[in-house]
Amino acid sequence: MGFFDIKCVLTGVSVDFVGAVLVVLRCTPSGYEPISLGIPGDYDGTGSIFPEGDDRAVELFYDYLVQQHREGRFVVKPAVDGEVVDFPGEYGVQGPLTYIMDSWLLAWPHDDDEPFTPMPLATLDGDTVVYALIAQPVWDAIVAAGSAPATLEAAFGDGTIPREIYGTHAAEVAPQLQALARITEFVRVHELRWAPPADPNQRYPSHGDQWGEEENAELVTQARLDYRHSPAVLAGLDAYVERLKAEGYG
Repeated sequence: MGFFDIKCVLTGVSVDFVGAVLVVLRCTPSGYEPISLGIPGDYDGTGSIFPEGDDRAVELFYDYLVQQHREGRFVVKPAVDGEVVDFPGEYGVQGPLTYIMDSWLLAWPHDDDEPFTPMPLATLDGDTVVYALIAQPVWDAIVAAGSAPATLEAAFGDGTIPREIYGTHAAEVAPQLQALARITEFVRVHELRWAPPADPNQRYPSHGDQWGEEENAELVTQARLDYRHSPAVLAGLDAYVERLKAEGYG
């Protein structure tokens, strides 16, 4: 598919050039549910991110996937028949994120009449694993304004997989846990839903396009309108625009 832009799942603005936070999702019969804490990085232009440096929460998540891969619970397969699966490998968490990316990327509908069904290239306990992306300035502003506590319940509800990953390490990842809890709170209050970029059944689906500065400015304008009553999001969008300017855009 080449290079394409991705919309922030919460606001619809592009995640290009401003940093992004990735949340891994499990596809269930009732919808998508987060199973990871936020993984910060830079959008790579092809649907994934380049994760940032040392992060205890990311380390725990990666170690969990490696262990479950050994035990047969986490399964990955190549997008092209005959290719060799390279996981775990030298690329750390970027390795499994590549397979998770392909699970939704190959399911991108070619027209509006086609259903969106993630390809089971990365599965955990038989459930397809995908992810959502959130623009970093938007994430930061929502977290700063939120009130949800740093608990597994606030972040993940009653999900069992996050407890397997972080349960005995909650104190070590308290800031990341609090951040996701506040994002989860925002999703609930604003009646949004977790979803991978291409899923059309969400407020801000991505369509595999590339945008120029004028089109992206229109996305920001729409987000300001949609969240005109949310000081937190408006502050995040202000920071977003300033970040773009610092990168030489806008």
